[in-house]
Amino acid sequence: MAVTINETSWPQLQRLRFIERQLLWEREVTPTMLTGAFGILRPQALESIHTYIELAPENVRPYEPSDRSYKPTSEFKPKLIPDSADSLITISRLAIPSNPDFHSVPVLSRSTAPGTLAAILTAIEHRIRFETTYVSMQNPSGSRRSLTPCAIISASNRLHVRAYCWERQGFRDFVLNRFRGTPKLQFGEPDLLPEDSAWEESLEVRLVPNPALSPEQQALISDDYDLNQLEPFKIRKALITYFLQANLLPTSEAELHEAAQVPQRFPVLAVSEGSGDTVVSFAF
Repeated sequence: MAVTINETSWPQLQRLRFIERQLLWEREVTPTMLTGAFGILRPQALESIHTYIELAPENVRPYEPSDRSYKPTSEFKPKLIPDSADSLITISRLAIPSNPDFHSVPVLSRSTAPGTLAAILTAIEHRIRFETTYVSMQNPSGSRRSLTPCAIISASNRLHVRAYCWERQGFRDFVLNRFRGTPKLQFGEPDLLPEDSAWEESLEVRLVPNPALSPEQQALISDDYDLNQLEPFKIRKALITYFLQANLLPTSEAELHEAAQVPQRFPVLAVSEGSGDTVVSFAF
C-alpha cells in the first residue's frame, strides 16, 4: 500500500522535502546528498528515496545505473514544498525565535501558478522552448510568448526567468509569477540560441561610501557595512539592476543626482573596480 504523508515522522518528512527540493532545483538526488545533509546512513537515505517514490511515483524517472542518481520526470510537480522562491530554502529556513521581545514584520509574497517553476526548470534542463501567456504592467491582459529559458534569477523576493523570446528575437527577463497557466513544453531537439553577452560578461564591482557624505559619516557607513573588509566581487552584467535594487543603491541617473544632493538617501554606491565609475550605466 502506498505511503501517505500522515504516516511519516517529522524527521522523515524533512528528508522527503529535501529530496523534492533536490529533484526540482538540482535535477537529481543521490543517497550521498541525504547522508551529507542529515548525517544518516546510506540505508536510511535509500529508504527515504524509495518512500518518496512511493509517495510521488510520477515525479521520479526509473533508476538508471548509468545515471548514478534519481532524476525528475518531465511532468514533475512539487507536492511537499512551495512551487516558488520559497522552495530554495525549504530545508534551511530557521524557525522564528520564540522570545517575546523579538518582533518581525510580514513580507509580501508572490503567488505562482502551480507547476510553472517545475516546467520551466525542465525546459532549462533540456534547452527547449515553452509557450505561455505573459502579463505585465504595460499589457495586463497578456500576450502569447514562445520562450527558451536559460536561467532562474532570485532577487528582491521574487523569481525571474532569463529566456530567449522568439517573438522579440532577443534575451529578456520575465517575472515568474506573471506567467498565466502552466507553460506548455515543446519537446524536441535543443534550441540553438545566439550568444547572450549581457549574461556571459561580468563586471567587477566595489561598494564605497557616498563621497557626498562628510568624512565622519563615510567612516560610519564603512563600519555599518564593513566596506573596508569587503573585497571587490564579480557580477554578471545582466544582474546589475537586480543587485542595485536589492541593496537599495541608485539605479538611474536621477537617483545618482539625488544621492549627490541628499547623500543620506543613498549612503552606499556601487562602482566599477577598474574605472571607479558608477555601474548605473549597466542597469536596464
